[in-house]
Amino acid sequence: MTTITGIAILTEGHTAGEKQPGLNLRQLAKKFDQSNKAAGLSDRTRQSYNYALDMHFRYLADGNGSDDLSSFTIDKIKEYIVYLQSRKKYQGHPYTPQQDAKLSPASVQDHVRSLKSFSSYLFRDGHTGINILKNLKLPKAPQKLVEPLKEDEIRKILGSFDLKSPTGYRNYVSVSLLLDTGLRASELAGIELKDVNLEKGEIKVMGKGSKERLVPVGQKVTSLIWRYISHYRPKKSAGSGDNLFLSPDGKPITLNTVKLLFSRLSKRCGIKRLHAHLCRHTFAVMYLMNGGNIYMLKEILGHTRLDMVQRYLHFSSAQVASQHHMFSPMDNLKSQ
Repeated sequence: MTTITGIAILTEGHTAGEKQPGLNLRQLAKKFDQSNKAAGLSDRTRQSYNYALDMHFRYLADGNGSDDLSSFTIDKIKEYIVYLQSRKKYQGHPYTPQQDAKLSPASVQDHVRSLKSFSSYLFRDGHTGINILKNLKLPKAPQKLVEPLKEDEIRKILGSFDLKSPTGYRNYVSVSLLLDTGLRASELAGIELKDVNLEKGEIKVMGKGSKERLVPVGQKVTSLIWRYISHYRPKKSAGSGDNLFLSPDGKPITLNTVKLLFSRLSKRCGIKRLHAHLCRHTFAVMYLMNGGNIYMLKEILGHTRLDMVQRYLHFSSAQVASQHHMFSPMDNLKSQ
């Protein structure tokens, strides 16, 4: 392989930015998705990559480039990042009205991560002679402190369910389990009955990257799960998976079921910031505030890197700081 003006030449005679016969960017994106599927990436991750790539291709089709590999350069992608940073939320969305607010910096980061993953695939699979976006830095995004649920908010949420209804009790147990374990919504929906060990108080879940892990469950929630299975869980329908949480017709709940649950809870309880992932944040912060070990938290949450959970130390520190006003030694010192 040689280089001409900084472009790597493949031994087959194709340049890093040259379209190979019969392949354009959309076709390469389909091959990328097949590669990700074969590698065992989750449907959610693949959908995120596909959405980001499709948005980029639509940007190119609007007169900002061509659909071949020559348009996939680091300079073109930098221009695209500037476009993303000025793009309005839901701009061009077929169902959701456009908003005045711009894409968040975190959303822009996610789009760029997808493009970098696509670039790595192109190089790895021999479509380019270099990893075109290897040296592209992610745009900065401020790391905001996520306000976890307060105890009175948790009581309000848990007190809003109809525990005499099978669906109401299922939802009550589902939310309690999320708050007690920090599971992702997709992991909750995917729990199978065989993976629930009530005697040991643990559940085996399939996390990101098809990685299994054991998650400990507290005694209270273990009792709730036992009662749900014994009294409220419907009989599974024929041909369906034997998941823990089932719909009234005996079919496994889906990720959309969980999202819809929290959308309704948010309106019912008047907690606008409420969503399933907030339960994960709340669990992590409360776990550390109650004396939990950050290394154990990393294993429970299923993170591969410690820095992914270190942010929760800042969250828990912020909670401690907010309580200082109540427990300040000088403020509570009796007047002399």
